[in-house]
Amino acid sequence: MERKLMIAPSMGCCDLFDMERQVRIIDENSDFLHMDIKDGVYVPSFGIGPEFLEALKDKVKTPMDAHLMIKHPQKYLEVFAKAGAAYITPHTDCIEGDAFVTLNKIKSLGCKAGIALNPSVPLTTIEYYLPLLDKVTVMIVDAGISGQKVIEQTFDKIRDLVKIREEKGLNFLIEADGSMNKDVYRPLYEAGADMVVLGPPALWNKAEDFEEAWNIMENELKEALE
Repeated sequence: MERKLMIAPSMGCCDLFDMERQVRIIDENSDFLHMDIKDGVYVPSFGIGPEFLEALKDKVKTPMDAHLMIKHPQKYLEVFAKAGAAYITPHTDCIEGDAFVTLNKIKSLGCKAGIALNPSVPLTTIEYYLPLLDKVTVMIVDAGISGQKVIEQTFDKIRDLVKIREEKGLNFLIEADGSMNKDVYRPLYEAGADMVVLGPPALWNKAEDFEEAWNIMENELKEALE
């Protein structure tokens, strides 16, 4: 069976005045719900918080992934697990001093463990704890700063990660995140990415009506992979 490219819309992009409808459409058609948690410290912008996940957890069936773009993720693992996160994904440089403790803590809370790498972070940073990971998020732009051009060198990182996964017999997901658009679906798929995070350029900006925007995105994704 041909491998599909899974999608994870970034839920913080939903229109507050059309929230229920957009959440329903996304939940019915997506593989993951991507939750960008930003503290204005680790990244120069702010995102949603645990209350957002808490409000959705009993109303959606799709797994929620808490992408913690925050300086001290260790302090909030229990909070996001309780809020309903199926995956908790901190950044490498925020847990480098206690990576094994942090990842094992995530698993002990009943969640899947992810890790996110900014473009300049080499894969050697995570090689020793790869067996603990359920997902690796490769940032294809610097985290938390909108409007960037995709950094194509990160496609090589995905290819290398696929090789490591095969050589070591591991089964973590490989996710690509950042400035997603129709022009990079195919290259990311060919590089070996399992999933892409969809933000405004890939989804919400496609049309004023969200259902129309969704259909355009789906068609672009299908055409890119044909």
